[in-house]
Amino acid sequence: MPHFRISRQVLAATLGAVAIGLSALALSPAPSHSTPAGHSPTAGAHAPAQHTAPGTLPLQAQGATVVAVPPVIKETSVFATLINTGQTPIVLKGASAEVAAHGMLMVTASQSGMVGMSMTPTLTVPAGGRLVLSATGSHLMLMGLKRPLKVGETLRLTLSAADGRTFSLNATVRKP
Repeated sequence: MPHFRISRQVLAATLGAVAIGLSALALSPAPSHSTPAGHSPTAGAHAPAQHTAPGTLPLQAQGATVVAVPPVIKETSVFATLINTGQTPIVLKGASAEVAAHGMLMVTASQSGMVGMSMTPTLTVPAGGRLVLSATGSHLMLMGLKRPLKVGETLRLTLSAADGRTFSLNATVRKP
């Protein structure tokens, strides 16, 4: 019997897909959170404010990556650090990419010693602060991949906010 090594990112993407599938089977709505998840205090100095065109969000993205998954896996995770250069919080409500049927906002939470992921309706990037999207916290999922991803390719993702503005970023497909 062959021996397989699975990284945390591939495991997170796969477990997330399983959790989403089970939630859909149970026809249960996404849990609501009394406190927005995925918030982190601002680390280091604030980025200077930038002028943005109407309809675009005052965001910057650092280290944006998409987890490379085997062709049979149709879901993957997206990680990055989002920096809000504006003076008001940004409430994200969606994510999309041409390579996927749809995107989902996710949170990872620990409850009674068990760690699990769940879909969340929003993620907030604090004013002048950062939101770190990682395998162990808030992140994005691309669901229903339309084709296998190639290591090294760059994917264009679009984040949408509750106020209708958007932000596009490039993310590189990397091995976990």
